[in-house]
Amino acid sequence: MAIPSYIVRHSTKAKHLRLKVTPQDGLCIIVPGGFDEERIPAILNRKKEWIEDALSKAKERRRFLEPKTADHLPERLVLKAIGEQWSISYHDSRQKAGLRLYSKLPHLMLSGEAFSRTNVLPRLREWLRKRVSHELSPLAHGLAKQKGFNIGKIFVKNQRTRWASFSARGNLALNVKLLFLSPELVRYAVIHELCHSVHMNHSKDFWRLVEHHEPSYRRLDNELRAAWKMIPPWLF
Repeated sequence: MAIPSYIVRHSTKAKHLRLKVTPQDGLCIIVPGGFDEERIPAILNRKKEWIEDALSKAKERRRFLEPKTADHLPERLVLKAIGEQWSISYHDSRQKAGLRLYSKLPHLMLSGEAFSRTNVLPRLREWLRKRVSHELSPLAHGLAKQKGFNIGKIFVKNQRTRWASFSARGNLALNVKLLFLSPELVRYAVIHELCHSVHMNHSKDFWRLVEHHEPSYRRLDNELRAAWKMIPPWLF
């Protein structure tokens, strides 16, 4: 593989060179102050397999991360992760100001006097966040306990490029988009991040730990790469 184009970013906080690949920027090299940039090509050559794999994943994700317009408001939610299907209806009401959301499975109803994507979509996203907190946060805590991992707080986010993430402080972040994946993929995404509580990288030791807890990780990782197509465009 020829050395791909890349961006170099200097960081006063960085202690070592770090490689990062995102759908937006491609390959980004973060270097500490005073780093000799002539060393970069040799480092990239040693990391070429990891770079090739990361760029491939980023290309696949980029196909689904561009915001897509929709001519109408959402009418249905299929939350595979928790086995729920919801129909969405809109009720014109001028009795109270603002937009109100009522839910009783299998129906979601939004009531108000004006329905636009600007005011409807934030309400739906917030409702999805609550479903993750109620349904997937306990799942993550249960897996951590079962597998012997230590985690701190669990946050719910609407991340564009990650299904979940694990911070250096020991906190786990779950993406609301996980609700639209199969239970098997959700479980794998959580286990993947829990393994980062031991290895904050994608080293061979990390993948050995992932395989220990999920022997089918290669298949699931490939499926997870393409799973962005299952997400409603309005969630991006």
